[in-house]
Amino acid sequence: MMWQFFRFKIKKLLATNLNMLKYYIKFAFRNFRSNKVIFAGSLATLCLGALCISLLFSYIHNELTMDDFHERENDIYMVIMKQSPKSDWSHPFRFSVEEYPEIESATDLIFFREDETKLKYNQDIYLPKGIIADSSFFKVFDFKLSIGDTNTVLNDPQTIILSEDFSKKLFGDSNPIGQVIDFEIRMHQGTHTVNGIIKIPPNSSLKFDYIIPYARRTYGYGRSSIPFFKAVKGFDKNKFEEKIKNSNNKVPNFYPQLTESITSTISFDELYFNSELSTLKKRTLFSSGNKKNIDILIVIMLVILLVSILNYSNLQIINTNAVLKNIAISKVNGALKRHIVGQKIIETLIVITISVLLITLVYNLLLPWFNDFVRVSLAPPIWKIFLINAIILSSITIIGLIYPMLIINRFSTINNLKKTNSISQKLKGKQVTVVLQYAMAFLLLISSIIVNNQLKLMLDKDLGFNDDGILKVKLYYEPPFNTESRNWTRERRLEEREKAMQTPKYINNQLASFSIIEQSSQGGSPLDVFPIDWKPKAGDFEFETLNSLVVTPNHQNLFNFNLIEGRFFEEGVDKQRGKKIVINEAAKKHWGIEDIETTVIKNRSWGEYKIIGVVKDFNYEHLSAKPKPLMMVYFEDFEAEYFIRFHKNKTQEGIQHIEALFKEINPNQVFKYSFLSDEIAVLYQKEKRLSIIYIAFTIIALLISAIGLFTIALYDTQRRVKEVGVRKVNGATINEIMYMLNKDFIKWVVIAFIIACPIAYYAMSKWLENFAYKTPLSWWVFALAGVFTFIIALVTVSWQTYSAATRNPVESLRDE
Repeated sequence: MMWQFFRFKIKKLLATNLNMLKYYIKFAFRNFRSNKVIFAGSLATLCLGALCISLLFSYIHNELTMDDFHERENDIYMVIMKQSPKSDWSHPFRFSVEEYPEIESATDLIFFREDETKLKYNQDIYLPKGIIADSSFFKVFDFKLSIGDTNTVLNDPQTIILSEDFSKKLFGDSNPIGQVIDFEIRMHQGTHTVNGIIKIPPNSSLKFDYIIPYARRTYGYGRSSIPFFKAVKGFDKNKFEEKIKNSNNKVPNFYPQLTESITSTISFDELYFNSELSTLKKRTLFSSGNKKNIDILIVIMLVILLVSILNYSNLQIINTNAVLKNIAISKVNGALKRHIVGQKIIETLIVITISVLLITLVYNLLLPWFNDFVRVSLAPPIWKIFLINAIILSSITIIGLIYPMLIINRFSTINNLKKTNSISQKLKGKQVTVVLQYAMAFLLLISSIIVNNQLKLMLDKDLGFNDDGILKVKLYYEPPFNTESRNWTRERRLEEREKAMQTPKYINNQLASFSIIEQSSQGGSPLDVFPIDWKPKAGDFEFETLNSLVVTPNHQNLFNFNLIEGRFFEEGVDKQRGKKIVINEAAKKHWGIEDIETTVIKNRSWGEYKIIGVVKDFNYEHLSAKPKPLMMVYFEDFEAEYFIRFHKNKTQEGIQHIEALFKEINPNQVFKYSFLSDEIAVLYQKEKRLSIIYIAFTIIALLISAIGLFTIALYDTQRRVKEVGVRKVNGATINEIMYMLNKDFIKWVVIAFIIACPIAYYAMSKWLENFAYKTPLSWWVFALAGVFTFIIALVTVSWQTYSAATRNPVESLRDE
């Protein structure tokens, strides 16, 4: 009997709650219909805000969790070395794993960037980026294979592992295992059989197209390897670095002059955001992150979040005032506070559910575009997107409902039935929220204008050399090294050398015959400097890593280098790889050189050089820094890029001629070229993306704020309809009524502008400290942002106030 009694009670309770739930849902949709503008505004606020936040969160999370897929990321280290205290970090010349019991497993990696190796399949030639790795690669790094066994896949040096993306590029969706690919670099040529496909996660800082097993005994690769190791648990980094510190000071038969080198390590989890290793990372395939840009994106995300919360709270304040009388009637009819709160919770859950479904759909539609824009390959599962959006929306609604729920909790039933309390007395929070919203919108708008101005300054600034219309193209790829040449006689070597020079000679002759070419040169781009150690022979100087540039005599006229002392390299006078250099002003000032004719500069690897000229400083790096010391050396390299300027209006015709020449020399290979001006623009891609993100999310923040202001204006205007009617009957004009209705809203925007200006000035002054050349923080930037936002606010409010001001007073004064 007792069990039956409890069953009855439980069923009755469930039935009651179910009926109550149905009533709440029905009543919620009735409220949505009766307050369409507030419902639409709330939905738009949640969708816009949460969509922006979820996209930004996905990217920021991917950046901050870079390489976290390695199970023991904190135990992975890269071994690095400085040749002297003032040198940049580079790879060590000697590191024996067997000497150190602190190492659990280790691997040596050789990196080849794009265009440095050739892969050939079905007569098509590709120039991918890849790695040469020994069999311990998968013992250190936790990359997964979609096809293959990590324990054996690197055992055979005649095999090759492809990334999933590169495999699809070559073979589509078919199984590539067993396919044979021709592989070629300068020191090796051979065939490799595909025996594995590797997955590269979006949050991997190491991205490549292939891995080839290392085979030192079979052949070399003409490039030094970089050691990585996984440390044993309990590894003491400081003690280990002290142990290896001087391990490269005396390398047998190699750089015996190294006596002050420093060998150290860098943890893999610190590598991505480490700016001190930028020189070394250029020789690898590791990408770099910018912590300052991530901090800026976090600020933008938090601003969007706060604007969304404030706007949603404002809308709920208006909604609360609109339904206070209904709440009072419900309480008179016996509704308890928990019923009122329950009703609000159900309404909120319905709005959240609708918003989550909409945002998840739009997120998936926008993700390919977003990936292409930020240069990542995010592909989170649908359930994760749904969960992230649900958490974001719940956060916005819960925080946004705190103040409205407090109002509901403490309002007077009798007073609200009598309508003695006005919104201005009860819900004063709307003024504060509007001011805060627009202050943050102003902050974003001013910042976006300044970021855009800084980007424009960097793109338009005269760099000190001519880049106008200069085409960059590689026309010749030197054939792989012939291992039999070690046994050739001197006569045979000269003969083979003469044969090898035939193609470069043919290219130069053909270029000289093209009348559409105005100027050309072969060598290094002014942007493609490389680091190497230099110091003056005289004086108490240490070797230090400075930037160097490979040039040929035609570089001066082509790029219009401004010579301020001495002379530039000249054909017939100077020999390639001769012991002469040209330096820039910064190098002369750096060493305090007074007379270049009596100064000798030493290179750690190449010996002593005589200075023959000084060129005016030009910007060959990002404009975040002033020009640094630069050493120019005259080297002729058959594989170096050609730089070509065509006669005016002949560029397209010239490209066709160059492509035909390229196809003649390199059949079945993809013709690629670029313009130097475009490569300069690439230096500022991060700033360009940041500028676009600023502008896009500023517009969204303004839109969200405008939605809130529009809703408040609509509600306040409707509330004052009778007042407007009375004033019109007493002779008030439309302009006077609009001024009366608009002045409070505009006052809030003006206060927001006053608050935002000093904050924006301080924040952007700090940001501009990252650049050597800065756009001025002019008054017009702040004025433009103020006028633009003022107009948006005025149009938003006037839409409703004009309608109220032109309404027939007879309709507004009619009894309810």
